Amino acid sequence: MSIPEDLDEIADVIRQHYALGTVEKPRVLTGTHQRRHRKLLVSTTLGNFLIKTYPRDPYVLDALRFQHRLSDHLASKGLPVARIQPATSGRRIVELDAWALELQEFVEGEPMPVSSETLAISGEALGRFHEVCRDFPRPERDARMWRFSEVPKRAFANLFERAKTEGDSAKAIDYCNQIALFLHEAAQELSLEKRELFETGLIHGDWHSGNLIFRNERLVAIVDLEFAGDGCFLEDLSYAVSNLCIRTTMRVERLAKRSEILLAHYQRHRTLSFYELAALYYAVGIKHIATVSYQTPEPGGKVAGLTAFEWMERLAIQCQWLRECALKVRQGKR
Repeated sequence: MSIPEDLDEIADVIRQHYALGTVEKPRVLTGTHQRRHRKLLVSTTLGNFLIKTYPRDPYVLDALRFQHRLSDHLASKGLPVARIQPATSGRRIVELDAWALELQEFVEGEPMPVSSETLAISGEALGRFHEVCRDFPRPERDARMWRFSEVPKRAFANLFERAKTEGDSAKAIDYCNQIALFLHEAAQELSLEKRELFETGLIHGDWHSGNLIFRNERLVAIVDLEFAGDGCFLEDLSYAVSNLCIRTTMRVERLAKRSEILLAHYQRHRTLSFYELAALYYAVGIKHIATVSYQTPEPGGKVAGLTAFEWMERLAIQCQWLRECALKVRQGKR
C-alpha cells in the first residue's frame, strides 16, 4: 500500500490514531516546498496541524526520529519550534502498512521579512542553534561535503547563454568573466584541505526565510529540520547570509549593513575564526550563484522575477562586493 492520495482516507487515519476532536478533511498547503513529502493542513477541534507523510522506510523514519529529538532539544534551550503532536499511543510517528505520518503544530505567521530587527534575531538564533547543539548526538556524515559546495557548470552555462540573447552580449561576457574570477578564488579558499580549518558541529542545513516563521517581527518557529546533521558551521552561515542579506539587493550599502547586523548578532554566541571569516564571503557567493543557477525558469523565461541578463549583472556586482570583503579580511581591515 502506497501513501494514499485520498484526503478523506488520511483524515480517517488521524481520527483513528489521535484524540483531536472533530477532524476536517485535510487540504494541500500551497506556497510551500513539497520536496520530499507532501504537506497538508488539517483543522481540528484542538487547532490546526501540518500533516507530513512518508514512506515506511527504516532510514527515513530514523531520520525523522532524530529531527524530533533535535526539536525537543531546541525547545528545551529556548529556541522556538513547531511541536510534534503525539498520537493516542504516545508515539509521534504513526506507522501503517507501507507509509507513516506525523502531525506538527501549524504555527501562524509568515516567512521572515528582511529588516534590521529580523536580521538581528535570525543571526542570534543561528548562533544559539550552533552553541546549544554543539555536542548534541547526531548521525555521522562528512562535514566537509556541503550541499552547495560548487556551482553547477552546465546550469550556470545555460544561464549565461540566455543572458547573451536577452541583453548586451558584450556586457554579459564581462559579467561572466567577473563571476569566473570570483569562482576561481573561491575554489582555492574552499578546497577540501582548507575546510579542515573550519569548525564543525550540528547545523540546520537550510537556514532561509521560509524556515524562519515570524509574527509581528518576532521569531515564533524554526522549522524544517530535515537537512540538520553533522556539518560545517560556515555552511549554515553562508546559507543565512546568501539568503537573507545578499539575494535581493545590489546596493553596496545595503549588502554591508545587512551582513554586518547578522554576523554581529551571530558572534554573540560563537566567534568566527580568521580562516572562517576569510572564507565566508566566498562560501556565500558560491551558495548564491548555485541557487540562482538551479532555479527553473518561469513562463516567459524569467528566474525568480529577473531575466538571465539581469541575474548576470546582479551576480557580478554582488560577487565583486563579496570578493572585496574577503580581501579586506585577509588584509586585516575587517
